[in-house]
Amino acid sequence: MDRVRDVVTLNTGKNIAVINIVVVDDEADTHLLYKLKFKKLFADIDELHLTSFLGADECLNYLKKEEPPQVDLILSDINMPKMDGFELLSQIRRLKKEIPVYIVSAYESLEYRSKAEALGAKRFISKPVDFRALGDMLKEDFNW
Repeated sequence: MDRVRDVVTLNTGKNIAVINIVVVDDEADTHLLYKLKFKKLFADIDELHLTSFLGADECLNYLKKEEPPQVDLILSDINMPKMDGFELLSQIRRLKKEIPVYIVSAYESLEYRSKAEALGAKRFISKPVDFRALGDMLKEDFNW
């Protein structure tokens, strides 16, 4: 059964801003990596809420809450058991959620990139994630 892996709030105390990011990946180590890298990336942000899920269905349940949480960005792996990242993205769009989604994959292919774009992904990122480049993308897309 999928479950919430982690909810982390990093308080840096510099600027008054809150960013809410959801990470969906079936590899538990990936969540720790994002937590550590984001702490550095968002050093100038007052609060970063990082919510992590090991499976897409748990992420969908989170988004379907009666009082939906504020989510600024979803980072989703593609290859996961039960429901892959493409299906998650489709379901998010069916919910009429316009949350930006970055699809992350160890499989770099034009087919995957094209499918992610067709489904409405804001970005396609190859693994291993280059966190410096990810930081640049976030600055460009969100002015963070």
